[in-house]
Amino acid sequence: MGNKFLNTTSKIIIILAIISGIIFTFSILSSAKESPNQTNRNKEEISYLDTKLLSLINYLNNIDLQNYKVVLSKVETTSSSSNSSEKEQQSNDQEDSAESGTDSKEKTLSKMEQETIIKENQEVDWKSIEGELEILCSTWSSIVLDLYDLGINSDDILNFSNDLDEAIINVKNKDKAISCMYLAKLYSYLPKFLDKNLGDEIKAKALETKTYIVNAYAFAETKNWNKMETEIVKAENLLVGLVNDANLVDDERKYNINKAYILTEELKNSLSTQDTGIFYVKYKNVLEQLNIID
Repeated sequence: MGNKFLNTTSKIIIILAIISGIIFTFSILSSAKESPNQTNRNKEEISYLDTKLLSLINYLNNIDLQNYKVVLSKVETTSSSSNSSEKEQQSNDQEDSAESGTDSKEKTLSKMEQETIIKENQEVDWKSIEGELEILCSTWSSIVLDLYDLGINSDDILNFSNDLDEAIINVKNKDKAISCMYLAKLYSYLPKFLDKNLGDEIKAKALETKTYIVNAYAFAETKNWNKMETEIVKAENLLVGLVNDANLVDDERKYNINKAYILTEELKNSLSTQDTGIFYVKYKNVLEQLNIID
């Protein structure tokens, strides 16, 4: 009787052990499958925050990172069976177009027009910025969950939420300098939110470099040239590290890194003029180049 009980108990223990093993294996496999999805989602979310915050920051001074805009125009072309005396017949063709054998076709042409980088004396569209911040606020509530799942520092997540509220308040108050500071502060969290499992050193450092460039831009609102230089030097040092990194010699982004470094040097040199207009032009050039790397 005792042996029979022990045998039954042993079988139950073995069965439970097998079930536990299956559950453990399944959980490991599930985690392995979810990890790449989490990483991809993190990349997309950081990219969204990057684009959204940069557009809001730059909008305070009507800076557009797009060099050109596409202009569409429509032209009417005519074809006739007769090619002679085309110029002399032009007025007659227009008057008798309904009765003649001339065919009219409308073609759409597109051309690129260069936009001015700094648009002077333009009012800040506070209503649009406020609306975009509210959209960001609603999107942030879903991004938060993913950041917690990745094990991102909870204090950084909470501080971002608080600073986002402060940014909205100052935009509503139409305080340009403080709004710019808070938007730059929000942008500085992005390297902290980047998934460490990405393993892309260049992407991480390019993003960090942009935070320093954006900080310098924020200090330009109060013309604090010393702090602007301090932030640009930080960006410069990061880029020097990438330029001199022997492990990145064969990376296809090496050329763009070198170019970004040169443009950052030009940005730093522009501070001697103490002219915000010149600074904004150089700032725009650096950010566009860093966006290519990123």
